[in-house]
Formats: sequence, C-alpha cells, structure tokens
Amino acid sequence: MAYRPNTGSELRHNTKCIIFPDGSREYLWCDKPIFGLSGWEESNKWDTCKSTRRKRERGDSSPDATDRAQRRAKARVHVLAMANEFDWFVTLTLSSDKIDRYDMDAITRKLNVWLDNQVRRKGLRYVLVPERHKDGAIHFHGFFNDALPATDSGHTDRAGHPIFNLPGWTLGFSTAIRLYGSYRSAVGYVCKYIGKQGEKPGGRWYYSGGDLKEPVYKFVDMFRDDLPADAYTFRVDDAGMAMAKWTEGGDDDALFSGIEEEA
Repeated sequence: MAYRPNTGSELRHNTKCIIFPDGSREYLWCDKPIFGLSGWEESNKWDTCKSTRRKRERGDSSPDATDRAQRRAKARVHVLAMANEFDWFVTLTLSSDKIDRYDMDAITRKLNVWLDNQVRRKGLRYVLVPERHKDGAIHFHGFFNDALPATDSGHTDRAGHPIFNLPGWTLGFSTAIRLYGSYRSAVGYVCKYIGKQGEKPGGRWYYSGGDLKEPVYKFVDMFRDDLPADAYTFRVDDAGMAMAKWTEGGDDDALFSGIEEEA
C-alpha cells in the first residue's frame, strides 16, 4: 500500500485504517484530511457537519435519520464483533411466564440485570441485537464468549453442527452454536438483524458489554490514484467530500449459515 506525505495539518490525515486481530484491515479514505489522531481535536467542516447532523437526528424520526442511525449502529456492532474473539452465536427468547415478551422496558430492565450478573460473576463478553417476532414478541441474536456453561441439545443446525442450550439463561429458551466458517460472515449475519423490521425496539439497536476490546486505529495519507480498484466510492454532499472504503485480508472463503429458531 502506497502512502503520500501529509502536506496539511500534522494532526489530520485523509485515511483511517482499522486493524483487527485476524489481520484484516478496513480503510476509510477521504479527499480531505478529516481524520484526527486520538487525543487531538481540530475544528473543520466535517466535524461541524457530523455534529449538526446528529443533533438534528436526535429529534428527527424521519426515515432518513433512522436509516443513518441504523447504519452507524451496524458499523459499531461490526467493529466490536471483529475486534473481539467470540465463541458462540446465540439466540435468546423470552418465556411469557417469566416476563411480558412485548414490554421492552420490562425486558430491558431484566436483561440488563442478568447481563450485568454474568459479566461480574462469569466474565461474559457479549453483543446482542433485539428483534421482534412476527407476533411482536422480542428475542435476541448475537455473540457470547466462552464464559457460560452450555449443554448439548441433541439437535444440529442445517450444516450439521450441534446446537447447545445455555442453562444459565433464566428468562426463556436459548440456543447456541460454536462459531465456524468465516468469522466475518458471521458478523455480517448478526448485523443484518439490526433494524431488520425498520425499527429500534425499545430505543436500542444493540446491547454490548463485558471486557470488550477496541481495534487498533492507524491514520495515514493516500493519493486517490492509490485506491484499490474494488474500493467502494461515495460522496458526503453535506460536507462536499468524496470518500471510499475497502477491506484487505481476513478470511472470506467460507460462509456462516447460522441457525433459525422460532421465538
């Protein structure tokens, strides 16, 4: 990868690189130096644009604002999942004799208590995405590390991998399968659940916690001519900028099938 000298502010660069533990790298390039080093702030049109847009979106329930918030949530879940080693793809359902499966406030209160207990007592790390079933009931999909006991259910998924249950999940039924195949594909599979039905159940796109790590960020400068041929290019019209993003490395040769359970 060729880099160019930084001819502008030493605190600003035109390319942000996210380096994940699997060796893959994700790049975000701009035709202006907008990315700042950690611990430094420098006012510019990009910062002002982002700040103004997000303030506007807080009170904006329009489809465009919701779509932007959803994309940010997907990007954040993607980064968290790629930066941490998870062992299980889990589905957690709720039992009507334990909780009102349609009351998101009540669900969030009990879920947070359960998750906090597992983090403190077991060392759980997690990312969970809420989803409504066809009848409106809530259930969750996501990733756990190998912190909780699991028992073989005696069933397999479509690819023949064993399905486990998590006896420590006390609010309903659970399924868990060991992650296999392409981890990046598994992450994409979970991210698809965010806003799948066009809403943010209970005001939350996702839940995350435990001792989660952040990836390594690197800031560099690149010429437009050095962008790879497969880079996805787009414009941010509010800021008058051209941008591009692409991925290098990682294993994309296998597919993760996941499991589908009725909630």
